[in-house]
Amino acid sequence: MEKLKNGSIVLFVWAGNNPPQDLEEIVSQMNESVGTNGKIQLEHIDRLKLSSHKESFFDIIYSGLTFPSIFVHDLDTLAEMARILKPSGSLIIRQPIGIANTLITDEKLKSLIVMSGFINVSKSNLVPLSQEKMNTLQTVLMTENKVDLIEIICEKPSFNVGSTSQLKLSFGQKKEISEDVAKVWTLSAQDINDDDVDLIDSDELLDEIDFKKPDPSTLKNNCGPKSGKKKACKNCSCGLAEELAKGVENALPKSACGSCYLGDAFRCASCPYLGMPAFKPGEKISLSDRQLKPDI
Repeated sequence: MEKLKNGSIVLFVWAGNNPPQDLEEIVSQMNESVGTNGKIQLEHIDRLKLSSHKESFFDIIYSGLTFPSIFVHDLDTLAEMARILKPSGSLIIRQPIGIANTLITDEKLKSLIVMSGFINVSKSNLVPLSQEKMNTLQTVLMTENKVDLIEIICEKPSFNVGSTSQLKLSFGQKKEISEDVAKVWTLSAQDINDDDVDLIDSDELLDEIDFKKPDPSTLKNNCGPKSGKKKACKNCSCGLAEELAKGVENALPKSACGSCYLGDAFRCASCPYLGMPAFKPGEKISLSDRQLKPDI
């Protein structure tokens, strides 16, 4: 059979109720190709995921080659086959395609194969069937529509999913840069006189007004929160106009209960006046020098 070599470990996946003599004939043909050093193992499609085969164990997997006991390969089945195949191992599958409810298209099958992790997916090869086998295939699939049987060969990548490899990094001594290469990135005083070098004098970019010193009086800022006049400009943008507009209203916290002025006995636990002396309503609170000096 195709792809079989001496010493290969092969898995043959079958389905349905094929006669034992048919399976014995297939195994006999494979044993002639793999020799005494190889191994042929049969597995029913319904038992594939339950058998817990070793990861990366088989060299080749044949699936769906028993006629008419054929089946549709789904994503889980293909992923399990990718798991138990060795890196660079081959998968040969046969599957009917058509417009029946139980079938999928050629493009859909190839998409599932790629999503399962396989690469180098071959072109779909049409398996020739006699009219008798075609009728049998339609009867098994319970459809009267046209059905084709195709064969696809694909490979597992040369690595396992999740495998790691150490990168070889060289931290040796750096090679010295040649003198010709270094000159490309340098500019000496002799190069300035070279006709090929066009340099601009930075002083030519300045006008006469740029050399004049500014008048110190023009540098004084008459606006802002720290200015002595406390008067905002017409087009104030430093925030002083908003601050003056708020006035005393923003300086005094608002009372929620209206009893803050009576003293701590009438104040809430979160009162902003807590610890301050009693005052008249609307009066600005000012602390004496003695109150500003805490007892030690």
